[in-house]
Amino acid sequence: MKILLADDDAVSRILLQRTLERGGFKVLCVEDGHAAAAALLADDGPRMAILDWEMPLQDGPSVCREVRAAGSSAYLILLTSREAVEDIVTGFDAGADDYLIHPCNPDELKARIRVGTRSLQLQASLMHEAQHDPLTGLPNRACFVKRLAHNVRRAREHPGYNFALLFVDIDRFKVINDSLGHLIGDELMKSIAQRLLQAVRFESPPPGHSAPRDLVARIGGDEFVILLENCAGLDNGVDAGVRVAQRIQTVLKQAFFLENHEVFVTASIGISTGSDATDASEVLRSADAAMYKAKRLGKARFEVNDTPPGAPTVNRLQLENDIRRGVENEEFEAFYQPIVSLDDRCIVGFEALVRWRHPQHGLLQPDHFLEIAEDSGLIVPIGAQVTRQACRWMRRWNDSLISPRPLTICINVSPRQFAEDDLVERVQRVLSETGIDPAFLELEITENLTMQDADRAASLLDQINRLGVSISLDDFGTGYSSLNYLLRFPLRTLKVDRSFIYDIENSRERATIVETIISLGHNLGMRVVAEGIENASQMDLLRSLDCDSGQGYFFSHPVPANEAEQLLQRRPIGLIEALHPESQPRPALLMAS
Repeated sequence: MKILLADDDAVSRILLQRTLERGGFKVLCVEDGHAAAAALLADDGPRMAILDWEMPLQDGPSVCREVRAAGSSAYLILLTSREAVEDIVTGFDAGADDYLIHPCNPDELKARIRVGTRSLQLQASLMHEAQHDPLTGLPNRACFVKRLAHNVRRAREHPGYNFALLFVDIDRFKVINDSLGHLIGDELMKSIAQRLLQAVRFESPPPGHSAPRDLVARIGGDEFVILLENCAGLDNGVDAGVRVAQRIQTVLKQAFFLENHEVFVTASIGISTGSDATDASEVLRSADAAMYKAKRLGKARFEVNDTPPGAPTVNRLQLENDIRRGVENEEFEAFYQPIVSLDDRCIVGFEALVRWRHPQHGLLQPDHFLEIAEDSGLIVPIGAQVTRQACRWMRRWNDSLISPRPLTICINVSPRQFAEDDLVERVQRVLSETGIDPAFLELEITENLTMQDADRAASLLDQINRLGVSISLDDFGTGYSSLNYLLRFPLRTLKVDRSFIYDIENSRERATIVETIISLGHNLGMRVVAEGIENASQMDLLRSLDCDSGQGYFFSHPVPANEAEQLLQRRPIGLIEALHPESQPRPALLMAS
């Protein structure tokens, strides 16, 4: 069989030609689009073509449009370095049958060629294989993009037609995958896929209306999309999307039993509609932005993107690039929230919390960037920058004797940072670069971090502890800790989670729980810090329960280094009523991580 190869890049053309010829094909090479179109329209022309997207005179999509307009049924594959959804959709709209991302893998090239060269029955089977996820059997990204593009065109051509898109991201899947292994992770993905299929619409349509078609596709490792077609006449797209999202939450609530493991998962879901969409990428970006909002607001929920069509939405790739640039320009900095002794109400330390001074958007809280930084691994250099800053300031404050007692700086360790093999070396490097006394540095970990691999966690924490650095357990009471785990790790401090402190002055049950935690910590030789103190009543009650220290908005919200230094310079030091009176309006809730 003869294959047309149209590519103006000589090196790329030669490599592809050799690959195809080794596969037993005859290859007709041309360097521009006009020659490609002419060859395909000839009576004895090739029945398959690989067309480079960018060529002189006429690009690949233009060739597709020309040969389709002339009635050609040749199998057309676009070769492109463009991975954006809108570009891929443009190719399909022009008449392409498939696309390859350049530079392409030879095995992938041969697989695509096989689809276009087989008999009709076998071609259909191979096409199904090429457009479905091999693990779950669901349609893959390429299949989804075609269907999404079809719905966008239909909405443009038929006023009143509506559809909805749900972007589903499985929360904390990486933690499950890393903890239980990839084989169980794969089995979980297959089980989730089946439950998502149970959540699509199943009502009978009203008389005179065609049944809606719902597409469930897997487009990434733990990312799924659900396309709800033909919503007009049944309900609007938002209502349909919300009902399906509620079903997803319901079907995912039940435990998954995988090789004697009981696993629970949740999902963050973004919903967008396509009645006014101008292109497929706009709908996908809108749903992705809504999903990202659901993540920021606590996960295990859905959000509807009601942004007007065409308005700018959060572009996660662009945000990741901005974060990367921010790391290079050292735009991330530590803010400091005082930790106060409840006995004499003096500042005994600070917790360092990351903030981003964005050059265009000003000061950003962690909920705007922390998850993407964690997923991309950029949290590691961000954490290193913030830790160095905080340690330098802490050395300055201790060396200058601003405080009558030594101060401690507490630094949060994220899951990605804790997973790095060189964590201990990074801590050593910070101690060496900043010259801080290790006794003044405390690293905060969460309960869930230690559960992923308890043996590794114990070894790491022991090594850090031998450096002279203290370890505190943050958010105590919200995870899976047991007395056995507390005994295994070299912990100096227990931090009681703010959820137990909220309304403690009015809840005997909360007070009893906190009293138990304080007693447990003291019996194990640990200091206990209460988080989220918001009024004098809470502070007085915690002091009566013998809690050592506390932090929260009653004392101070997180502040930049110069303001933290001013807090220390006030006299009497740490007399908080003089610094931040309780009558002062409380700031909006900040994310303390």
